[in-house]
Amino acid sequence: MRTMKKILFPAAAALLLCGAARAADTTVGTEGAAFMKIPTGSPRVQALGNCGVSLVEGGEALGINPAGIATAQMREFSFSYLSWIQDYSGQYMSYVHPIGQSVVGVNLAYYGVKDFDVRDADGKPQYGADVKVRNGYATLGIAKGFFLEKFLLGASVKEVVEDNYSTEYKNLVFDFGAILRVGRKLSLGWAGQNFSGKAHQVVKVQRLGAAFAFNPFLTLALEQKTYTDRQGRLGGGVELSLPEELLQVGRVALRAGYTPGDDLGKNTDDKALDSLGMTDTSGWAFGVGLYSAQALGYGMGFDYTFVPFGALGKSSQLALKFQF
Repeated sequence: MRTMKKILFPAAAALLLCGAARAADTTVGTEGAAFMKIPTGSPRVQALGNCGVSLVEGGEALGINPAGIATAQMREFSFSYLSWIQDYSGQYMSYVHPIGQSVVGVNLAYYGVKDFDVRDADGKPQYGADVKVRNGYATLGIAKGFFLEKFLLGASVKEVVEDNYSTEYKNLVFDFGAILRVGRKLSLGWAGQNFSGKAHQVVKVQRLGAAFAFNPFLTLALEQKTYTDRQGRLGGGVELSLPEELLQVGRVALRAGYTPGDDLGKNTDDKALDSLGMTDTSGWAFGVGLYSAQALGYGMGFDYTFVPFGALGKSSQLALKFQF
């Protein structure tokens, strides 16, 4: 019976996700606030091919699935820095706090562009020092676990600001999420993000995913991401972990993920991509994480992710978190 369960659980999750992928094969116009699709605050999710709706925990969960903050048993503060393509960058801060049987969390994300390229109608470069592109959002979320933490529910409210120099948009949106843990190995997750925003001003995102832990060392994640401005994408990632009990100094995780993307061409000027043989690579992501529950008497974690984008360059994100 145990062997049959080991086969059925991952297979059922895969079939569920494939069905969702076929159903989501539609494209609906062009939406605003596209930066809301970036997994800022979670290098782990980014390294897993932007797949983690069933895995996220603590402060990183607020930007992916608010139900994930219900896993927090300690107060946690995190900070991350995102270097995106084309000189776009972002910073993310979060704090989660257990209160009774619930967990409350807040976060703040800010994005901007340096040395913005300004051109006239004929394509000639113009003075652009005064042109600022500033985007961001702030979130307040709450989550709670039920049935001995087997079922997690969460919700959050966000204020989203998109300032593209000529026009500024502000929207109040809502996120909802749930995580179901089936036994000790399988977890299923769903999240809907950016509901109730003004039409076409904030892209809406839905995530449906599953994660299966074959053992304490190996976890596989699959996820369907559906956006209101493009076709749905089914991706996956794998995480290889070495427990803290084995290393004595901390838990180390190696990650890789893939979500199909557009052909972005070949990069000819990034030396890092050239040295790694990834000048025409896109869709893949790679990352590493380190966590220790014993450092200076606190829980401390570090995560880093590297993502090639072909001709557009590369993206990287690093995060630090402290539990106390």
